[in-house]
Amino acid sequence: MAGTLSLHCIHPGGGAFVVDAGRPNLRALGIARGGAADPLARADANRLLGRATTATCLELTLTGGRWLFSGQGQIVLTGADFGWRLNGQPADTYSVVFLDGDYLLSGSQARHGLRGYLAINGNWDLPSAQGSVEEGLPGIPPIQKGWNVRIPWEREAAYRLDLPVPAPTTSSPLRVFPGPEWDTLPADWQRHLLQTSFRVARDSNRQGIRLESTSGHLPAPLPAAQRSLLSSPVLPGTVQLTPSGPILLGPTAQTVGGYPRVLVLATVEDHSQAFQTGLSASLAFQLVTTTP
Repeated sequence: MAGTLSLHCIHPGGGAFVVDAGRPNLRALGIARGGAADPLARADANRLLGRATTATCLELTLTGGRWLFSGQGQIVLTGADFGWRLNGQPADTYSVVFLDGDYLLSGSQARHGLRGYLAINGNWDLPSAQGSVEEGLPGIPPIQKGWNVRIPWEREAAYRLDLPVPAPTTSSPLRVFPGPEWDTLPADWQRHLLQTSFRVARDSNRQGIRLESTSGHLPAPLPAAQRSLLSSPVLPGTVQLTPSGPILLGPTAQTVGGYPRVLVLATVEDHSQAFQTGLSASLAFQLVTTTP
């Protein structure tokens, strides 16, 4: 059995991105790695369809938007709870949904989490650059109203409902390792980073999460020599200490930076939790000195 499912964007919601494995081997050329902001939710969606965990899918941010399906195929929805509805009826999440005909998928503002994932069985017919269909390089348009893609498939995935729906994002501290410049920080700044609850700023995005201190007292400014350094390599999951506060770098962050790299997320679970934390919600760090 084979078929084709087409997807048409009526409204991209708070932000829609095609994500895949990204371009991890091109950082030396200044090209961001990319990939999913929540790798675990993306992997769950693809796993249910029997696809590679990094296979192409949609990442939706803040609100689900409105999408029109036409044809025949299979989809999976994971990640943030957007109150998804198919043709006005509640849509199943974390399970394979078979479509045959025309369907309107709509999602509201996230009830829990921040980013949702839509995986569709088959091969996404999209332009590619440097081994990835993610935007960021010439020739790959961003998703906006009117964007569409055809997804032909040859193998139907077995119906599965064996992945538990994760609990809503918790407020447990993010586990972090010391960054390259951690030992150069004054002790009061080290204490501040580990004992403060930070607020996720509203201008956060896939490039990075800007963290605002909820403490009324800040340590003395860093010496000039520490506030700005020679540009050095940075990776997604790095916490840089900038003059305006810490920034937790995301999948489309720059490849080098000139601010102190003070902390690094310890696990992919911590990365997923961080990038599912809602705007204006709180994040905190817990230092670990050995691999979990």
